[in-house]
Amino acid sequence: MNKKFDSIFNEDHLGLLTLPDATEKSERTPEEQRLINSFEEINNFYEENGRVPELGSEIDEFMLASRLQGIRNNPQKVKTLLPFDFHNLLKCESSKSVTVEDILGDDPLNLLNVPDMDDSVFSLKYVKKSDRIRPEYISRRNKCKDFDEYETMFNSVHEDLKYGRRKLTEFKEQDLEVGKFFVLRGILLYLEKSSHTLQKEEYSSGTRFRQDGRTRCIFDNGTESDMLFRSLYKALLSDGFGVSEVEEHASQDVQIDENDVQNGYIYVLSSLSNNPQIEGIENLYKVGYCKGDVTGRIKNAVNEPTYLMSEVKIVLTVRCYNLNVPYLESNIHNFFKEVNVAFEVIDKNGDKHYPREWFIAPLSVIEEAIKLVVEQKIEKYTYNSKLGTIIKI
Repeated sequence: MNKKFDSIFNEDHLGLLTLPDATEKSERTPEEQRLINSFEEINNFYEENGRVPELGSEIDEFMLASRLQGIRNNPQKVKTLLPFDFHNLLKCESSKSVTVEDILGDDPLNLLNVPDMDDSVFSLKYVKKSDRIRPEYISRRNKCKDFDEYETMFNSVHEDLKYGRRKLTEFKEQDLEVGKFFVLRGILLYLEKSSHTLQKEEYSSGTRFRQDGRTRCIFDNGTESDMLFRSLYKALLSDGFGVSEVEEHASQDVQIDENDVQNGYIYVLSSLSNNPQIEGIENLYKVGYCKGDVTGRIKNAVNEPTYLMSEVKIVLTVRCYNLNVPYLESNIHNFFKEVNVAFEVIDKNGDKHYPREWFIAPLSVIEEAIKLVVEQKIEKYTYNSKLGTIIKI
């Protein structure tokens, strides 16, 4: 039965077809605006790269990936950002909503029909209250009214991380000091002050003394928190990193004199193979060493299994002085052993070879690792392949 549009609108008693006045705009809080701005950076990344940021990447991308993960896990943030989610970045796996009535109604064995509610499964009288960290408290942050006093400092630390003057380090309890920087869930924070003291706590297993008290944490998104010292420690231990002090040696020139002995070159090569299985591997590099000219060393690459029987391209060479060659080779290869690619190459005679000097890692990370080898400091660091970054042990 056909109805006129006027009739349809007149019978809209619930106002479902009434459009809101386009001129009416809800005022956003400063926190909401900062959230929107931070999400806009993720949108921009997607538009520029055609993909969402990933955790196993460089520092900037890692922080965007952690930020997106945090947003997805916060329903309130998702609700706020849905109008700005132009690329379906907030879409999570759908789940069916199940009510208590659905559960009780689907109880063929009558297991949930308990006359005495004191004996109900909903009564947790034998369950001890957890003393674990509460994520909802960690995320309870307020606007930092004097953030402009810290903004330049945060920008400087970001630059230091980007150019290798600072590094992410494995978080340890002794590192938690006032005046230091940390990364918590992808967000840079500064521990501005702490009033923690040694406090006595009684447990069934005995008495313990722990440091606790209020802190003031400034975050680089313009918020701050007064979370407990112990809560901050647990949060960083669970999902955080330390930030090293500035390493000035990164920008210092190495002086060479007539007493120095040249060992040779560390070189980094990329493959020019047309083999789809090799061509499709991103950030695939060979790290090797030679005493003479690198160009001469790779002249016959198409016939050598170590170069995957294909042409290669020189992407980096580093001249070495006063280095123990076995130290150099073993350390650089051990450092990247988690991302070593085990190729099986068949030469022109049909013989099988297994070159072991090919690795999957960003070129910037390989260059940084070579620098640590040359400075003989690589034992103090480890490569985290999931994050795609070097971390101080």
